[in-house]
Amino acid sequence: MPILQDPVVTLEGVSLANVSLSTLDLEVAIRVENPNPVGATLKECPFAVLYQKDGTSQQIATGNTGGAKIAASTATVLRVPVTSHNTALVGALATFVTKGGIEVTIAGTAVVKFLMITKSVPFSRTMPVTMAQVAGIVTGQR
Repeated sequence: MPILQDPVVTLEGVSLANVSLSTLDLEVAIRVENPNPVGATLKECPFAVLYQKDGTSQQIATGNTGGAKIAASTATVLRVPVTSHNTALVGALATFVTKGGIEVTIAGTAVVKFLMITKSVPFSRTMPVTMAQVAGIVTGQR
């Protein structure tokens, strides 16, 4: 039996769906690539949406892709809507307004099972959320 390669988990993108004074709606796209000749099962992929405030990571939302089948030698992109309602959101929105945007980091761990082997694959990526993106939502020109 050939040695199985680790799956590759990456953040494909984050898009801003809606912004209000009390919520921030994002769509997180996570790509899971299975380079192996056998199918795999993504058991779960919990992640957190974070931003930096005074050098400290503040969590503004969490999400989970749930389970999915990943066929042999293919990749699957899972899109997860995420809404934030917590107090850290107020700080993130204040930073967003004063600086014209913020950088959000999506960090998590995918749990993937191949045959009888379960692997945990961490991932992280930082992306900007800009005033132009918000303007596009407000004007309907995403």
